[in-house]
Amino acid sequence: MASSPTVWRRWLAHELLRLRKAAGLERADVAKVIRCTSQKIGHLETAVVPPKIRDLEEVLLPMYHVPQERWPYYVQAARDARQKGWWESHADALPGWFSLYVGLEQGASELFCWEPLLVNGLLQTPGYASAVLRGDTVERSEQDSERQLQIRLERQRILGGDDPPRLWMVLNEAVLHTNVGGTDVMRAQLDHLAKTAKRPKVTIQVLRQDVGAHPGMIGGFSILGFPTDGDPGVVYLENRTGALYLEQPFELKDYRIAWQHLVGLARSPAASVDLITTIAKKEYP
Repeated sequence: MASSPTVWRRWLAHELLRLRKAAGLERADVAKVIRCTSQKIGHLETAVVPPKIRDLEEVLLPMYHVPQERWPYYVQAARDARQKGWWESHADALPGWFSLYVGLEQGASELFCWEPLLVNGLLQTPGYASAVLRGDTVERSEQDSERQLQIRLERQRILGGDDPPRLWMVLNEAVLHTNVGGTDVMRAQLDHLAKTAKRPKVTIQVLRQDVGAHPGMIGGFSILGFPTDGDPGVVYLENRTGALYLEQPFELKDYRIAWQHLVGLARSPAASVDLITTIAKKEYP
């Protein structure tokens, strides 16, 4: 089950929306009983805030005709949703839009990522990550840069846990040829990619430079899946000043189709690791 409070808030939001609609109720109907505004019900159903346990037990669950034997599951989810994730202690260093992503990433059961420009943060070595941070135009003190680096490395701990997520990464071949941080840094980074690709739940593929036009030309994206029942997943798109979280069925379908095409066009996992190793030896000896 999901360990991230962000994912539990998300699951509860989906469930409360589903249960209310199944009961044939409007937000105003529920708000009248709880004695709150319809806007508050909307916040519960969009994961802005988790529900209070008292509201669950005294109003929402009986009002939505949830069998009592299922109540402990929802109550425990509400408790878990109110816990603090490690990333929330870095609120002054992480913008809210990215803190949300880290919370989702930490509780995801599968991550499918297309990276056209750089190595994904989950697979970056300290040297590569430091070079990426230095190359940005954001003005940071040395202390702030070090903190950003530690946060990035902390995110990677999910890959070494007892039940890591399924990570499938498609990299543009140009990423391997872009010298970030110097020869030593790139050699270490490519070696790290080759070694990580041997883990049971990690797949890395490389999209050849000569493949021509493809669905990933519009930009990078990540598709996150979650272990909680009924959660359709989310597509994450990042830009310099924020991010988009796409959850509509037609959006998820479009990006999953694009992902399938990229996987089909990319080199096989074995051939990709061979290419990574070859480039490391030839370009970063």
